Amino acid sequence: MLIASLLPRDLAAGGGPPCQQPIASRYCSSTQLDMLVPQEGRSKVFLEQLIRGYRPELLEYADRPNENSKIFADIQNFHRTYRIEELASEELGLFVRKENKDIFANGDYLTQAYCYSGGNFSNLHSYYAGLKDSNLEQEEIRHLAMMRLALVQDCLFNLDDYLKSSQTFQGHVGKEQGLYKNWSQYIEAAAFYHDGFFPEAAELFAMIALEEKNAGRKTGWLIETARYMEVLALFHNGREGQESVFLPAIFNSFTEAFLTDFPQSEYRRHVEDMEIGIWLHYGDRDRYYTELLDEIAVGELLTNGKNSLDQLDHLAINALRANIDEIANRRLTHRNGITLLAAILSKPDNVVGLCAQRKNVVSGQHQEIQAYSAMVCDYLLKEKRPSSDGYKDTPLYSHALAFEAMVNLEHGEFDKAQMQISDIAAGKETSLEDLFALRSKQLEVRLKNKTPLDFILNDKILINGADKNEQLSKLAILDVVLYEQVSRYFLSANDFISALSGTADPLLQFALIRPHLDEALVQEDWQGAIMLSKKLDWEAALQASALEKSNKLREEIKLYADLEQDMETLALMQAKSRGRARALSNIAYFLYENHIAPRCSYARTKLINRYLEDCQPVYVHLAAEGVWAENKTVDQPRAPIEMFAEALDLYRQEKGTTAEQARLLRIMIFCAKGANNVSYCLRWKDIPKKQFQSWFETLTLKYPKSERVKYWYYDLPFYTGVYINRAGQELDQEYWYEEDAYLGYLDGGPYGLTVQ
Repeated sequence: MLIASLLPRDLAAGGGPPCQQPIASRYCSSTQLDMLVPQEGRSKVFLEQLIRGYRPELLEYADRPNENSKIFADIQNFHRTYRIEELASEELGLFVRKENKDIFANGDYLTQAYCYSGGNFSNLHSYYAGLKDSNLEQEEIRHLAMMRLALVQDCLFNLDDYLKSSQTFQGHVGKEQGLYKNWSQYIEAAAFYHDGFFPEAAELFAMIALEEKNAGRKTGWLIETARYMEVLALFHNGREGQESVFLPAIFNSFTEAFLTDFPQSEYRRHVEDMEIGIWLHYGDRDRYYTELLDEIAVGELLTNGKNSLDQLDHLAINALRANIDEIANRRLTHRNGITLLAAILSKPDNVVGLCAQRKNVVSGQHQEIQAYSAMVCDYLLKEKRPSSDGYKDTPLYSHALAFEAMVNLEHGEFDKAQMQISDIAAGKETSLEDLFALRSKQLEVRLKNKTPLDFILNDKILINGADKNEQLSKLAILDVVLYEQVSRYFLSANDFISALSGTADPLLQFALIRPHLDEALVQEDWQGAIMLSKKLDWEAALQASALEKSNKLREEIKLYADLEQDMETLALMQAKSRGRARALSNIAYFLYENHIAPRCSYARTKLINRYLEDCQPVYVHLAAEGVWAENKTVDQPRAPIEMFAEALDLYRQEKGTTAEQARLLRIMIFCAKGANNVSYCLRWKDIPKKQFQSWFETLTLKYPKSERVKYWYYDLPFYTGVYINRAGQELDQEYWYEEDAYLGYLDGGPYGLTVQ
């Protein structure tokens, strides 16, 4: 599990982008909670949580495997019975596109849909079923089936060439009237439809249906499907912006005629859905939303529902999910308790009117939905405290606990909130993402009260039971994120000592120490870094059971543990030595590669900035054993690229260091490639373009060919603002990307480099 993927959230909601990459645990905390707690403008999230609790199958649609297998079995039987592969080989073999020869030779086109424009195999299956029940001759059925198959797989063939040259096709087309002509024209109309020629398709489908009716065939697959496809083509034609000539009332006259003539049609549900959808195409959103809410309520899709769901059910739910945020803010009448609750929780302007609808909605057998709506309304309108007692053994219990815990936090009842959040964590129904948000909310209230230390000492999650270790391991990973944020920005030296002594878990001790260890490394305070490093039992931290849930965090801890020898080498202050060069380049590369910078330069989300009055340029420093102090930072410590430059000079004083020098030059060249490198390797230092050119030329001319790189870079992203250069001058700085940065090809280039 990569915890990092759980944590970034919407910046405006208290979360935001990662504060630091690629360190997994260094992400900004978020109080955006995806649970049924009143939060403005989040009705879509609430709707999805309710669906997940009551009808989770609605959130993911997969074609029913049994139905698909039956379709393919029927198609294969049809192909064998009518020898379709044999006919296709004779008729279409010469017209297969070159790149599709293997697909055709292997017969894969008979069992797998390759093209989108011609529809899919469910359409092909339907057409085959109609052909079998027609009164056509076998050879006519064979040819029509092959043509329909070719349309479905039209990207595999040069069909235009086939239609112009095939004598078989021309012979069938020569039949001026009759049943065959109508079936053949259906394929032509389907081609119009799939190519987006909706008016032409609708006209041809209508003509086919009229021909069938005049011939006395008022029922059957062809006339019914042609009428349905006419309606579908008209629907899409309306969606394409024909509102000035084709009004919904006119369209619905076609749908009503279809439903009257074919009351038991398999297409009935889709035609009824189009009657609703047409209002959206013509901008009458209130009418569309009202009919959508009615359809979902009548079908009881969100509560009791049908035993099985079809694609149209999922389309209706997806339409509701896509539009529920807007529905919540319109003065519409809800008929289902779930849509009403999702709307009320989003705290819209018309919450009073929505609460008045509670007694008129239906929630099926789930009466707790209406009770939850009443509880939310009482809280929003009367400030009545919520209670989770009535929701045990229902999908709403963890949500009610979270609601109660959030209100308790707002009222400063931290102990109650701690127990409720512990109960939620023990229940395992709540996602890690939401547990992280709840913990972040605990932290936010502590920050608001200016008591961040209490979050570490008093707000620990307590879990009992068989799954205790597993759940606590997951929570420990999340707490690493929050403990580090607290330690980085909000703890004084005395608070830090109290937090460290009050935390027994070595993983959380690491979270507390790391921000200050980072700063000591950035400031090149090697002695202070060593003493901080020795305060942690690295072996115990690496053996923490929680790391079974995050290999990434284990890798990070090991990176820090492995640096201790390099810190000791640098602390010896050996001015010129191969060992110092290696240690300096290792630590510089660690800072650069893991995006570690001065503590006040990181991006911070609103959750931190809201309560951080000023980022103080200090870090906790262990001056001597047992003597803690706040150490002031240097305004502009050296950037990693400057540390690399010193290491390179040291290596050049030692023989036998060609490989090390070349490695450093390669790293330094790449420091100007991309925004992350510029930010964390250069730290926007005023290093001229010619310096990168010089490093590239040096690597190319003086080192073995195996050590070289192909390009040098000055690939700085566009940026404007005030920059203070080394001389203290304030400059209007602009960084740019320019194509001529890619210079110095290995076989010579604009600078006249000669490569041996």
